[in-house]
Amino acid sequence: MTGTFEAIVTGATGINGVAIINRLLEEPKCTKIHCVSRRLKEQFPSKVKHYSIDLIHSTPEQVAETLLKEGVTNITYAFHAAYKEESDESEMCKTNGAMLKNFVLGLDLSNSKSLKRIVLTTGLKYYGLQFGAVRLPMEESDGRVPESFSGAPNFYYVQEDILREISAKKSWDYVIAMPNDICGASQGSYMNHAFTISLYALICKELKEPFYFPGNETFYKGFDDISYSRLIADFQVWAAQKPEASNERFNIVNGDIHSWSRTWPKIAQYFGVEVPKNQFNNWSSLSNKMTLPTPPPIKLHQEELGLTNVSNSELINHISLPKWVQQDKVKKAWKQIAERENLDPNLLDAGTWAFCDFLVGRTYNVVASMTKARQLGYHGYYDTFQGFKETFDALKRGKVIPS
Repeated sequence: MTGTFEAIVTGATGINGVAIINRLLEEPKCTKIHCVSRRLKEQFPSKVKHYSIDLIHSTPEQVAETLLKEGVTNITYAFHAAYKEESDESEMCKTNGAMLKNFVLGLDLSNSKSLKRIVLTTGLKYYGLQFGAVRLPMEESDGRVPESFSGAPNFYYVQEDILREISAKKSWDYVIAMPNDICGASQGSYMNHAFTISLYALICKELKEPFYFPGNETFYKGFDDISYSRLIADFQVWAAQKPEASNERFNIVNGDIHSWSRTWPKIAQYFGVEVPKNQFNNWSSLSNKMTLPTPPPIKLHQEELGLTNVSNSELINHISLPKWVQQDKVKKAWKQIAERENLDPNLLDAGTWAFCDFLVGRTYNVVASMTKARQLGYHGYYDTFQGFKETFDALKRGKVIPS
């Protein structure tokens, strides 16, 4: 078959890495898939070869030595989805920057003759969503949020600079895919809000309590963008093979018009719980409200947009999930579910409660433009609730939540 290729994927145990591997398994042109992680949790067909490499502590020479020893010398496309959470953004820059640099340099040392493109997964934090309201829709031509403005570095910028600098004098190039809040599942990886929402729903059902949206009415009625892992992977495999995508960044979101006021009732129906009437009327000890300390990135555009008095954004949670999950009745309810269904009794600790609190507590819309990818010929799309449903179904099949 002409145009065949071998691929390598880092972060093989994560949601993105697993989705990319599964997508490559469907790709007729891909003859062999190599994957890198410290350990492998999924069971893949023999077409997938796994290598245990610690990208944080291995030097580029050590990475290259391992690949050469294993005969990995014909890589055409590399997909870097490795990621490690750290306590602050400076450490995120250091750790995730080191992983990318060690991998890229090691790959170049061992596969420079065949390598054509590296595809990197980053995210919409590139636009400064973590600091507050941004200019909408987010477009790839928008500039970076200066550290002098935000007071914090951004590891996505560090990674982009690493790729740009290393590839400048090489025969290979790169593409950067920027999803938003990722929905998906992989064994033992719980870094996504779909898993946390499923725990919340199951416990509400066990307690026979209403399924409150834990955020606020403004965001509930507003707009948000979600990225389903299968769609991200499909885009990345497409972008790897698209010459015109060379050295470009692309937003990759589901492409539907998503509002939690549409999706939340569907999730409630899936789990057999009820969204209460007047759900945003009552404040309690579980509620939380805070003003973000950094000016919102839209302030960078206020003169151009003719805006004045741009204030800091707020986070409002009518039910703060980190507070909710600490209740004795919640812990007891999950223990009952786990014992009855033979599930992991410690899964409450794996929920990303604070992260989910932030995602649904925003008071500003999150909308990313897909125009750049569409104009280049990518027309992939996914219904957001369908992505959640497939993720919940996968969690059931994996015996993470009750089937």
